[in-house]
Amino acid sequence: MMDPNKRGREYKRSFGGTPLQFATKTVALEVKKKKSTNGAMPAPKKGVKTPPYDPNLPEPTNRADLLKHWLPLTLDDKTAMKLLWISENGTKVARTSDAVCPYPNKPDRYDSSPQVLCKEGILGYRGYWEVDYEGWVVIGVVLESASRKASEQGSCGLGENTGSWGAGWAGSSYNIWHNGENVDVQLPLVSTIGIYVDQPAGIIKFFIVEGEGEREVRLLHKYKARLTEKAFPGLWIGTKSHCILRKSDQ
Repeated sequence: MMDPNKRGREYKRSFGGTPLQFATKTVALEVKKKKSTNGAMPAPKKGVKTPPYDPNLPEPTNRADLLKHWLPLTLDDKTAMKLLWISENGTKVARTSDAVCPYPNKPDRYDSSPQVLCKEGILGYRGYWEVDYEGWVVIGVVLESASRKASEQGSCGLGENTGSWGAGWAGSSYNIWHNGENVDVQLPLVSTIGIYVDQPAGIIKFFIVEGEGEREVRLLHKYKARLTEKAFPGLWIGTKSHCILRKSDQ
C-alpha cells in the first residue's frame, strides 16, 4: 500500500530540479485551508443544461446510463500550478519537465501541488466524465473550500484531505485516496478513468473504462460523503505525465 507521505517528498524533490523516475514517485503536500476569494467558483458552461434532480433515479451501473449524465469539462488555467501546461482548448494538461509556465498569480491557483481544477462545479445535479491519462497521475474530485496553498496546517494534494477524493495507478494496483488514506484495488491497468458524482446524494464513484468499440466500465470504488458545496473535477500530474478530458462521443 502506498505511503501517503511519499507524494510530498517526490514533489519537493522534483520542484527543486531533481526529476524522479516513475517507478519511485509518490504523493503529499502541506497546505493551509483556502481563504475565501472574491465571488464563487464558475458554474457549468453556458449552454450545458442539467435536468431537474430526481432523488429516486437509480444509480447508473453501466456506461450507457452513466453517459446520460455526461458533463463537458474545460480546465481552469486560473487554478493550474505553474509546472502544468494546458493545451488543446483547455482539454489537456501535461507536466513534461520542471519548466515553469508563466501564469499570473491568482488567489485560486495551486502554489505547490501540481494540480488543476476544471471550470465546471457540480451542485444540485449529477455528473459523469472520463479522463485519458499517461504516466503518474491522480484523477478526482475537489470541494470548493479545499486547500490550495502550501502551509504547515494540512495538505492540498488530491485525496490527501477531507475535501478531495482521487484515484490513480500505483504500479501494480489502483490506489483510491481520501483524507490521506488509500484503498488498493486489484484491476487491470487501463488508460481511461471515469468519475460519477451525485452531489445531492453525496455519492462519488470511480470506474475504469475498458474495451474497444462499445466500451464498458468496471467499478473501482464508491464513496458516500456529505457534499454540501460545489464539487470540481481535479487532476494531479506527476513528472512526464499528462491527462486529456474525453469527449462524450469518444
